[in-house]
Amino acid sequence: HLWRLGFRIAEAMDTSQRGMGFDWANAKELIRRSIAEARTVEGADLASGAGTDHLAPSAASTLDDVIAAYEEQFGFIEGQGGKAIMMASRALAAVARGPDDYSSIYDRILSQASGKVILHWLGDMFDPALKGYWGSGDFETALDTVVAIIERHAGKVEGIKISLLDASKEVALRDRLPEGVVMFTGDDFNYPELIAGDGRRHS
Repeated sequence: HLWRLGFRIAEAMDTSQRGMGFDWANAKELIRRSIAEARTVEGADLASGAGTDHLAPSAASTLDDVIAAYEEQFGFIEGQGGKAIMMASRALAAVARGPDDYSSIYDRILSQASGKVILHWLGDMFDPALKGYWGSGDFETALDTVVAIIERHAGKVEGIKISLLDASKEVALRDRLPEGVVMFTGDDFNYPELIAGDGRRHS
C-alpha cells in the first residue's frame, strides 16, 4: 500500500527492528521476503539495512573485522537484488581511532558496492555505543568527515539520512551535499518543514 502511494521503504533498520534486538539471521529472512514482495509492485523502491550487528563490538579488534562484517551484509542484500543502506557500526565505533579510520572503511565499502547506497548517520541519543561516530564528538568536525566521504563517492551515494533529532543539523548537512545526492528525512521531529524546504533545498 505504501509503495502504491509513492513512499520509499527502508527495511531491517537500526532505528526499528535491528535496534530492538532483531538479529542478523532474522533480518536476512525479512530482507529476502521484502525484496521478493517489492518485485510484485510496479515502481516499488526498497532499501535494506546493512551493518555489522552480527559482529559483537567486543569481538572486533581490527578495521578488517569491520570491513568483513559490512561485506557479508552488503553481499547478502545485493545478492538478493536489493539496495543497501549502510548503517552506523558499533564495531567500527569501538575500533576506530579517528576520522581517517571511518573514511577508510566507508571508502572501501562504497567503492565495492554494486549499486547506489544510502548512508545512515545514527546519533548516540539512539545508541550510546555510537558516541563520537565519524571520529569526533564535535558536530562540525564529524560533518566535515561525512561530507568528504560523500563527495568522493557522489556517484555511489544515493543519499543520507541523519538521525540526530535536530533539524538545524540536518539542514547543515543538506546544504553541503553534492548535486544529485538526496537528504532523506524521517517521521520524527520537524519533518513537514524539512520536506517543504527553504526555497533552495528540501529533504
